[in-house]
Amino acid sequence: MGPDEEALLGHLNLLEFVRENARWARNHTVLDEGGALMFAGDTDWPAFNNGVLRTDDRADPAELLGRAREFFHARGRGFSLWARQLDVDADLGPAAEAAGAGKLFDYPQMIRRDRFEEQPGPDGVEIRRVTDAAGVADFAEINAQAYTVYGSPAEATASNFGRPDRVLAPHNAAFAAYLDGQPAGAAMALLSHGIAGIFWVGTVEAARGKGIAEACMRVVTNWGFDAGAPNVQLQASPMGEPIYRRMGYEDLYRYDFYLCPGPDG
Repeated sequence: MGPDEEALLGHLNLLEFVRENARWARNHTVLDEGGALMFAGDTDWPAFNNGVLRTDDRADPAELLGRAREFFHARGRGFSLWARQLDVDADLGPAAEAAGAGKLFDYPQMIRRDRFEEQPGPDGVEIRRVTDAAGVADFAEINAQAYTVYGSPAEATASNFGRPDRVLAPHNAAFAAYLDGQPAGAAMALLSHGIAGIFWVGTVEAARGKGIAEACMRVVTNWGFDAGAPNVQLQASPMGEPIYRRMGYEDLYRYDFYLCPGPDG
């Protein structure tokens, strides 16, 4: 598998995760047509609660953004937009900026092509596969706390996990880490398009600096390989990027992340 195919599969895996993640909210709308995937969740927060990605590289960006504005403004919301720093999306960022969107940051799509060697986890830490609604609740609470560091309201993050039955589907694997018996860290993988993608990696503030994120990453990455994936990919957060790179994940390309304003600006 060459890097171009790896990059395409990584993007397709992200698209599939976005569809899945949106459906985990109790109240959600997913519109997947005309070369665009739009999703609206339980809250008006952007990111994985309200956003749009292009699914057909040939879709006209101005027309796509016009439809996205109608979709979200009818709900009184702004939305997020993802654009790859690749030739296929070279027209998307400028169109977003012309439409009034602002680029907030960019981050890498990263890949691991082989399994990690087994090693002991941090002292006092137990990592468990999430297998029931109580485990999903712990997973949601860990990430709700963890993602406040990026300004995401805890309730907005937690709303992504309102349907535990869907989170627990067999092509997903969520893991929660417990430090001295208390929920402390999380990570999950989704199988699609022949690979595994890692999402929702988080550590509560009080448990940071103890190697919990790395331990969770080793477990969830190896689960992907054990499930038959030839590679495991992820989109790295600012806090996660140096950890993943130190662990041996490599860059494939980068995403630009835009915020498109709501009807009231």
